[in-house]
Amino acid sequence: MVAGVLLTASLVWGVLVATRVLKAIDRPTWMLAMHRWFSTLACVLIVLHMLALVADNFVHFSLADLLVPGASSWKTMPVALGVVAFWLVAVVQATSLLMRRMPRDVWKFIHYFAYVAVWLTSLHGALAGTDATNDAYRFVALFLTFVAIVAAVVRVIIGTTRAQAARRAARRVTAD
Repeated sequence: MVAGVLLTASLVWGVLVATRVLKAIDRPTWMLAMHRWFSTLACVLIVLHMLALVADNFVHFSLADLLVPGASSWKTMPVALGVVAFWLVAVVQATSLLMRRMPRDVWKFIHYFAYVAVWLTSLHGALAGTDATNDAYRFVALFLTFVAIVAAVVRVIIGTTRAQAARRAARRVTAD
């Protein structure tokens, strides 16, 4: 659950950095640092979650069960959703570390998979989580899903600051 909170926080901070929706009060360097911190901490907790599952005696998971979608015999589809979410987060995180060595369009395209990873994580937790029947868990999960949807809508509606600048420049050219 904590990893889900951190993934959602990273998503929200990423949207705030990209859109500059809080431009009047934000500090871009701090916002980007927080986005990176949330995503890195989420990755660490996801790996700890996976290691704890391997060590757990209640349900046996092998490394293959946790790394190959569909390999687990326990709740195959929900676990597969978590595995796919893990790989998406890993790819987004790895490409973020290599961002300066990649074409920006490629990096940006890959980065959009973070939205899919957050939603798959929510489904994974709801369908495979042992706490999914707990009311507090349900409330937090629904809240995180709502926040992720709002962040995606804001991202689509507002776009990026570069896209905003390009639109303003295009309007100026056509106005002249």
